[in-house]
Amino acid sequence: MKDATIERTRDEIRQIVRTISRTCLEGKAFERLRPYFHDEAVMVSPGMGTHARGRDVCLKTYEDACSQMRFHKLDGSDEHIDVYGRMAVACYKYDCIWEFQGRTFEDTGHEILVFVRDDKDWQVAWRTLIPGSRQVKKCPTEKERAGVQVSNDIRQTCLDLMTNTFICQLTTIDAAGFPHTSAMNNLRYAREYPSLVGLFEGQDNDFVLYLSTNMQSPKIERMRTNPKVSVYFGDSDRFVGLMLGGEIEIIMDRSLKNRIWQKGWRMYYPNGSEGPEYGVIKLVPKVIKGWCQTGPFVLTPKE
Repeated sequence: MKDATIERTRDEIRQIVRTISRTCLEGKAFERLRPYFHDEAVMVSPGMGTHARGRDVCLKTYEDACSQMRFHKLDGSDEHIDVYGRMAVACYKYDCIWEFQGRTFEDTGHEILVFVRDDKDWQVAWRTLIPGSRQVKKCPTEKERAGVQVSNDIRQTCLDLMTNTFICQLTTIDAAGFPHTSAMNNLRYAREYPSLVGLFEGQDNDFVLYLSTNMQSPKIERMRTNPKVSVYFGDSDRFVGLMLGGEIEIIMDRSLKNRIWQKGWRMYYPNGSEGPEYGVIKLVPKVIKGWCQTGPFVLTPKE
């Protein structure tokens, strides 16, 4: 391929990349990206964990994620575009600052796009991100708003802790008996998931917990083999910690999974609420214990 033709191809690909970036910045009009994606395009999540397959799914993934964000910066640098006949690979470093659900994220990394050409147009056929560094900044008043209200009623203090804690820690056991602890988004966190507050009201066990997870993750296999788990909540500023223990249930009820599904989750589950990677697990704890400021406690589940 002649140098002039290669450079013209690079210009076409640069223009496509700029259009994608501009659309993400604006957070709307994602349909205008349709001509730039192959009908069998694949988007792979960082770490190669999940795959979004097909133009419609890829565009929906962009829309569901970017429409929830507010970008302050989305810059590209260190661009490399290699052309191989009717295929090309574009790689560049991204540097972005964006807000999502009350937090500001500063991300760097690399985006890789594989293009193919039909009769005349270049289209994205494959895309992934290789994350670099990430910093998260909370709103100045977020910690004050999210703090647990400690009272003489330890049970209510624990329930407040669950309602006001963004992240909890799930521990599973592998086949050799070793524990594995994962940070999980706490779906009882009312500020982040107000639509789910009613889901936890009126439960026979007032400490019941639902969590979302990727069905392809190793912890799912561990829980299938040994369903005994623990989940931990903590507030280090107020010296309150809560451990829930019991056997996990992997939810198969489609209506319940759809009830829990949240807008914006396609960034984690590219194929949506019906996709094979989206999973929900449920814990009805049999053990409820922890520490509240000056001493340990044990609570009895309400059944």
